[in-house]
Amino acid sequence: MIALTYADEQNQQYEKTESNFISVNERLKESLALSPVFEHALESVVDEFKRRNKQWTKFSDIKLCSAISVPMSDIWIDTTMQRSVDMEHITNIIQYFSETMVMPIQVYKDGDRYIAWDGQHTIIALYILATKVFGERASSINIPVNVYSTSHKTEIRKNFILLNGNAKKPLEFIDIYKQQVYGVKVDGADDPEWVATAEKNDYFADAGLFTTHKKFGDEHEAGAFTLLADTLMTKSLKSRKHTDVTRMFARYWAYLNQKRSVEQKEARQLYEYFNLCYEQNIKVDDKYLLDLVAFTKDYFEADFSPNGPFWSKVSDAYSDWYLSKNEDSDDVDKEGNVIVRGFTTEMRCGIPFLIAQLKKSTKLKTPKYTPNNGFTVNKEMLWQ
Repeated sequence: MIALTYADEQNQQYEKTESNFISVNERLKESLALSPVFEHALESVVDEFKRRNKQWTKFSDIKLCSAISVPMSDIWIDTTMQRSVDMEHITNIIQYFSETMVMPIQVYKDGDRYIAWDGQHTIIALYILATKVFGERASSINIPVNVYSTSHKTEIRKNFILLNGNAKKPLEFIDIYKQQVYGVKVDGADDPEWVATAEKNDYFADAGLFTTHKKFGDEHEAGAFTLLADTLMTKSLKSRKHTDVTRMFARYWAYLNQKRSVEQKEARQLYEYFNLCYEQNIKVDDKYLLDLVAFTKDYFEADFSPNGPFWSKVSDAYSDWYLSKNEDSDDVDKEGNVIVRGFTTEMRCGIPFLIAQLKKSTKLKTPKYTPNNGFTVNKEMLWQ
């Protein structure tokens, strides 16, 4: 039996075809297991809470807002309907806790259970206070909830995304991404934007990639992809890159066969390049990608890291161009070195260099691109 990679394990979360209900206690234990660094942090804030709030000797001394009250043990969490638990946010809630900050948990009924679709971090924080601070049983504690009559999951999921604005810890791209994938996989949602997100995730899963965020503590695992902005997601749907761009990147990564996380500059550079190919109808098939992988490995070990050989070469080429245009520049630093202004990476400098080097060193068809800073690459500055 072939052992699953970390990326495989992360992508399996999206393969659920139905909701996954777990208790608050199980959700807390699961989250601590994924982020064990917060075990000591949690012990610390619990101890601090006891020292700073001696006016409360039992949970009922805390006066929460009025709403329908239900036993804490009757509240369950749909893991496919919530963002992944952010334990840092949990510890912050406890550290800065006040009665007036607690809002009712948003729930809907499923038999005898109340399913929390918003307020997961609040209910977990209250659970910790009840059980770890006051040593009480969850079944003996009543929690205010707002009960919504609907159980239509796609509607609830959309509300979850829309309602988590500035009044709460805002949803980040990774949270919206996960919700959209779950919406398609679990709910059967047919929203075109969500379907496209799920398709992108399938490409990633096939290539051994998985989306994540530094708050989950796994950004250095093999296949970790953290730069969702302007690659997989954008704030404006109109500027979202087509799913085929993700296909190109994922297949490139699969052929690269390197057991590491994806550099953010690497993700941005290649997504922009593949997007130009897509917009200009350049056929990027498996042969194209194999040739591209061979090129990046041969010339700079496919290393797009900030201090790697690719960006060093780009910087030298830009400096050469800038100084040729500003021979009489009096912009010098304290050591007398000319200050090169306007150097930016990825699109305006990285793309022109990448295209120029590909034209020189391969037979691959390359897209046309003219940066708005006018940067052009002197052939003498390319790898020979």
